[in-house]
Amino acid sequence: MKETVLAQAGLGELRAVVLGEVLVDGEAGYADAGRVMMAAGRPRVVVRCANAADVVAALRYAEGQDLPVAVRSGGHHAAGFGTNDGGVVIDVRPMDEVRVLPDEVVRVGTGATWGQVAQRLGKLGLAISSGDTAGVGVGGLMAGGGIGWMVRRHGLAIDNVVAAEVVTADGAVRRVDAATEPELFWGLRGAAGGLGVVTSYDITAVRQPTVHFGSFLYPWTQAEQVLRAWTEYMVDAPDELSASLQLAPTMMADRQVPVAIQVCATDQAVLEPLRHLGSLITEKVAEVPYADVFADMAMPPEWRPRIRNGFYNTWSDDVGQKLLEARARIPGLAIEIRALGGAYGAMPADGTAFAHRDARFLVNSVLMGSPEQQGTQQPKDFDALWRSLKPDGAYLNFLSDPTEADLDLCFPEPHRKRLAALKQSIDPGHVFRSPLTVPPRPEWTGGRRHLMRWAMRSRR
Repeated sequence: MKETVLAQAGLGELRAVVLGEVLVDGEAGYADAGRVMMAAGRPRVVVRCANAADVVAALRYAEGQDLPVAVRSGGHHAAGFGTNDGGVVIDVRPMDEVRVLPDEVVRVGTGATWGQVAQRLGKLGLAISSGDTAGVGVGGLMAGGGIGWMVRRHGLAIDNVVAAEVVTADGAVRRVDAATEPELFWGLRGAAGGLGVVTSYDITAVRQPTVHFGSFLYPWTQAEQVLRAWTEYMVDAPDELSASLQLAPTMMADRQVPVAIQVCATDQAVLEPLRHLGSLITEKVAEVPYADVFADMAMPPEWRPRIRNGFYNTWSDDVGQKLLEARARIPGLAIEIRALGGAYGAMPADGTAFAHRDARFLVNSVLMGSPEQQGTQQPKDFDALWRSLKPDGAYLNFLSDPTEADLDLCFPEPHRKRLAALKQSIDPGHVFRSPLTVPPRPEWTGGRRHLMRWAMRSRR
């Protein structure tokens, strides 16, 4: 009873200082605010923050009540990091400013979605290399790096960040860049949100009003041939071309789903080799406003897709063969292979907290369907596939069930050690934690397995 009275008193104080909304169970908007794409959490409090001061107040409330913290922007991470049960959700969606500054630098609130950003900038002929889904939040994508449709031409989304505003665990509001707190600035670019709540980024835009966007379709019977020819071309393809090869689940269209090569190019001349990978069925590529490349993503509410991925520094036919064999064996398996290199690889390996700059391909896989549709065997086969693939790293934005091993794959040892030291100086109490955030140095060396168990229990 005493704890309840204290909690209510603290909640009243929180409501008094927050400019945005403070929501608890039973109030209008609470259910939506506690729900993300892959989880319906039951937080004690959701604070829909209108500014950085609201974030500070939410953190102080969480500290005073000894509650875990989750940060929510678009809510798209497949592991459900944007909510929790019994804790505080810091919802940054109201902070969705998109403002153009001098020199084509854009200040973007982390609550904005990339569809909103692209539409706003498209009116000015500007673009930011970012993701590919309209509803994905700026904050979530940037936490993991930001692989998008112009990744080979303009790099990751984080590669174009010149400054950021972040609220750290001590309640300080910091504006950081390469000259001001450069180590924190390094860490914010790819550290999985483990260093604080970023409220805005200043990002250098490019003048790119249109792109050549669309797909080439090849017969499903030529999947092996097309995959080999496509990977050979993309290893040294011009930077003006970003592309992915997509294999839809065989449960669709009676197993006869065409192989799709999805493209986004700033020069249509680079597309010519993609017309000769096999017996071309159809080509649907058009010059469109860059904002049109962002799609909306929806799935049946009962679906619980399993998602895993891996970076590969070189491509081997063995990896391709294993993927094709698994696709024939696992009806719900969708495979996407994204080509990297170009501007993505031009950033030095230690230039950001995001590593894996030597990677030339990213394999992303999704086991589609509801638990009932997946059954018991498909998940086992899916996990067995990934045990056999042995990637060189992993992209933290495409993991639905992260494990301790995934943390190692996301952050190689030099990055992990550097992040652990930075975490110790910025967030020694490990306020911002998930299975994919590097803990402070003492806990990393002494209690890593315990922290992983805690994070897995507290996430949703």
